[in-house]
Amino acid sequence: MLKLKDILKEDLKIQSSGKSDGYIYNWKEEMKEGKFDPKNPTVVVSGLGSYTFTALKNSIASQLVDLSKRLRKGSDMDVDNVYYSLVKNDTILYKVKAMKDIQDELNTSVWKRRITMYKKKR
Repeated sequence: MLKLKDILKEDLKIQSSGKSDGYIYNWKEEMKEGKFDPKNPTVVVSGLGSYTFTALKNSIASQLVDLSKRLRKGSDMDVDNVYYSLVKNDTILYKVKAMKDIQDELNTSVWKRRITMYKKKR
């Protein structure tokens, strides 16, 4: 039986490059203007574009649901499309990596302090 994690280990060879695949965009200006939302910041996925954090989550979820539906159909063409979407196209994986980078960044003590200070100023 072919497992997803085996496919990812063999074919992707995506390794952390030391730089972030996703980051919080324009946070200084948004904090100065009072428009910063700590629960839904504007984020950039390197090479793909900018999203709100919630839109990024929804985009990943909808793509995964679509892949799941294709796999349930089970035809060879659908399996090939799913394989291409996961392994060759990478956009889903980069979005997930970017979301993880952003969550890790928001959980640092520096960001916790920034958010606390921002909330006190409002």
